[in-house]
Amino acid sequence: MLPNLKRYHRPKSITEALALLHKNSGSIFIIAGGTKLVPSKNPQVEELVDITGLELNYIQQEYGVLRIGATTTLQQMVESPILKTFAHGLLSEAAQLTHVSRMIRNVSTLGGELTTTTPLSILYCAFLVLQAQVRLVGCDEFALAMNIFLSKRKLDGGMLIEVLIPQLEPRTYAAMVYTRSLHSWQPAICACARITVDKGLCTSAKIAITGTEPVPQRLYEVEEFLENNSFTQKNIEHAAQNAYEIYNPISDALATAEYRKEVSRFVIHKVLSQCLEFADELL
Repeated sequence: MLPNLKRYHRPKSITEALALLHKNSGSIFIIAGGTKLVPSKNPQVEELVDITGLELNYIQQEYGVLRIGATTTLQQMVESPILKTFAHGLLSEAAQLTHVSRMIRNVSTLGGELTTTTPLSILYCAFLVLQAQVRLVGCDEFALAMNIFLSKRKLDGGMLIEVLIPQLEPRTYAAMVYTRSLHSWQPAICACARITVDKGLCTSAKIAITGTEPVPQRLYEVEEFLENNSFTQKNIEHAAQNAYEIYNPISDALATAEYRKEVSRFVIHKVLSQCLEFADELL
């Protein structure tokens, strides 16, 4: 399915993998699950570096950071006891919604999904509100904020090793709301939110929405409106209207831009209301 493939490498260490990638960064590609690369029939692929043996398959919490390895599969994220409880299960649910087929989720990896993110990526939308970082290795080792990594996307002979998510502050609540048509399993629009509330005051707000080019985006103006204001239904209604006014969606096979814009008010209102319900339950 890759017409010009000539060599297949299976390195035993990250150092060995990087050495292979640096030899010919133009025609050598990383592979793990292969659910995106193999069907692409990319004629540029002449060599593959299989990283599934590099022990990058893990979900761990240590020193106040949640770490998810690059070759962790989507199904492992769905089933992880850690992710089912972290941020009200936001990442577990996002991984399940990424592919309807469990067979694909059993193979598709976190790293592969992030390097092929689309405007409809629910997983990326969830990572945005959790302020995730991507750890990369190449000539140097460093971490990038998720939105900066996705704006570049090219690894230039380097490797994505893991995703890092900082521990959530106390009284932080997260939620996801989406809509989809009767003709597709894939949500046409999805909103994620992470809200911190202290004595009725919103001290931190992170909100993201899918359906924008080139990838899902944070709604910074809506966040600024909510922060340092009372977290009430009245302010949630204002926030939903603000989101509607600034949201600039795309049209595609799943939905028109007009539909997404109209529905945006509902999904933002609903996702913020769910966070408010979580906060009220713990009062």
